[in-house]
Amino acid sequence: MSVELRNSPTNKFSSVAGSLLMAAIFGFYALKGLVNGADGGRVFFVALLALGFLGFGGYLARGAFDTSVKVVLDENGFRDRRRGDVLVPWDKVQSVRLSSPGKGSGVVSFELNEAPPDALANALFGGNTVRMEINSLDMSGPDIVAEIERLAPHVVVGR
Repeated sequence: MSVELRNSPTNKFSSVAGSLLMAAIFGFYALKGLVNGADGGRVFFVALLALGFLGFGGYLARGAFDTSVKVVLDENGFRDRRRGDVLVPWDKVQSVRLSSPGKGSGVVSFELNEAPPDALANALFGGNTVRMEINSLDMSGPDIVAEIERLAPHVVVGR
């Protein structure tokens, strides 16, 4: 039996709202600067910030409505479609650890017994560790780790 993890729209909406709020604030100050005859360069910079936040909010909003499967955990291994859609078999996974188990962003780290495939290689950290961001998914970190324990009982779970 496989477990399909999807984007969590509730985690995205707060980011969208924050970005659009910042766009509105910078837009207000850009208009206020134009009305009051402020320096054109500064008004342009503030307007550029407003447009940047507006664009970022639109980009995030597009992702908030994406309900496609992002991660699959099954008896064969795990597959993160956000990072190359490469199957990593459970027999190549030595251990799994949940980073930031509380509220906020979370990461599940998989320690492999060999170098990860190129699509999953992490240029920042290197080594044999694959990190999976889980904050944007519809399942909590402890639940993901519990599913991994069920699917691959040989994998050591670090707490």
